[in-house]
Amino acid sequence: MEKNLLDSNLKNLESFILNSAPDISYSNFIIAILVSAFLALIIKSAYIKLSRTLNDRVYFSDTFIPLAIITTLVITVIKFSLALSLGLVGALSIVRFRAAIKEPEELVYLFFIIGIGLANGANQFLVSIICTFFIIIILFVKKYYDDKKNSQNLSDSSVNVMQIEITDSKDGIEKIIESLKSETLYLKLKSFRVEKNISQYVFWFDVEKNRINTFMRTVEKIKTNQENISIHVYSRTGIYE
Repeated sequence: MEKNLLDSNLKNLESFILNSAPDISYSNFIIAILVSAFLALIIKSAYIKLSRTLNDRVYFSDTFIPLAIITTLVITVIKFSLALSLGLVGALSIVRFRAAIKEPEELVYLFFIIGIGLANGANQFLVSIICTFFIIIILFVKKYYDDKKNSQNLSDSSVNVMQIEITDSKDGIEKIIESLKSETLYLKLKSFRVEKNISQYVFWFDVEKNRINTFMRTVEKIKTNQENISIHVYSRTGIYE
């Protein structure tokens, strides 16, 4: 008798593990998808405005909304099924993600999005909404105090970098600096390197928004008049923003 009861319990447990299907509330699922997309859009806007990464922030943040929705979908499907959970672990052990995350800030935002997807997939909408706005407020406050603290520190507040490389030139960098200084708020030498017939200079600089086009024309004119000069401009925030 006890053996039959034990066998019956084992069969029921096996049936539950292998054959149980998640009981999904489609109304909650739709709400979870919409909330995830909305919060991911807010996080994307905050990332574009607050991030200090040198990579293309708009291109990188385009993945936020689909990532949040996919995470919500996965958690919604597997949260009631042990078999699907084990299957997901096996699938993720096979898949290898080869996209290189160059800056830690990008990884933080990816975890932010995944966390929002996890919370919404578990129907914890209030938690995800409160945490999203709380974290974004913290990021805005941090940026405000960082900008205020570094307003007098050029090495921290400068976000635009210009690299000038001169090859086989009898003229020095002085004329180029004179041409660029009139178009910039400041032009400060960060570093320079001289090797044989190549001189490379790196400057911090900033430009008024209403003089961006004039600045670009000046750079193009310098390059056109002297073919042995190469000029590269980099910006964390985007000069056009």
